[in-house]
Amino acid sequence: MKNLLLIISIVFLAACAALQPSYFGDKFPPTTSVDLFYSTHDVRQPYKVIGHLTIPNVMKQDSIKAKLTAYGKTIGADAIVITGNTVNNGNKSASDIVNADALKYEKQ
Repeated sequence: MKNLLLIISIVFLAACAALQPSYFGDKFPPTTSVDLFYSTHDVRQPYKVIGHLTIPNVMKQDSIKAKLTAYGKTIGADAIVITGNTVNNGNKSASDIVNADALKYEKQ
């Protein structure tokens, strides 16, 4: 029984580590810093939405935020706005999904 729990834990941790956001949108040269917001009202400079991200909500919030911002750097985003989550009520085979927008600041 102990071995089975250990194997399940290892598989779960490996799956979380390999989990990457899904992205639909434009890509730009990579950035070195990505701001994180929970509302577009908090963004204090002009921007445009360059794409949309989703990631299964199966990890701790800090891990999800780290994955979204790291992925944001690779697509050239200047900011990520977490827009909420989609709850899959009653669907045991599907996890909840965290939704986010990728932003590019406009040059001033």
